[in-house]
Amino acid sequence: MPRTNRKGLEVVKVSPIGRLSLRSVDALNLGDVAESQIREGYTQEEIDSGIKILDSIELLEQWEPANPRSVALAICLSIGWDTDAGADDFTFYVVTNDMRSHLPRRSNAWVYLDVFEWSEVLGSIRNILEKCERATWNDSVRELRKRFDWEYEGTAGT
Repeated sequence: MPRTNRKGLEVVKVSPIGRLSLRSVDALNLGDVAESQIREGYTQEEIDSGIKILDSIELLEQWEPANPRSVALAICLSIGWDTDAGADDFTFYVVTNDMRSHLPRRSNAWVYLDVFEWSEVLGSIRNILEKCERATWNDSVRELRKRFDWEYEGTAGT
């Protein structure tokens, strides 16, 4: 039975919102099958020239695919818990429907889109994190593993 405070209102314990934290995102091309390729790294010459080096999220925000219907990316999410310093990596694959038949399915962590738009992908990631959040890190990881490939998958005790 729920407790009530002095004013007769029910006191309900709710776990804090947003305990799962998206720390970083990295994106790599899935081979060279897609017409649209995201930039992967910088040349030494560019680094030496003092070019502004963008992190992966900035790259994804600014990237305009040559053909938004021809995209195939592996996206690695570094996800942590609350203010803990550590994070685990979870990977999934974003592929446009036009590229679907050109790639072998390596896992169940595939997201298919008609057209690639980073803002929609990022919104989906945030939505999934909200849905996967549980009272503890271990329970949250169990939920995240249903949607993403976990870096420790297949190791002892997993």
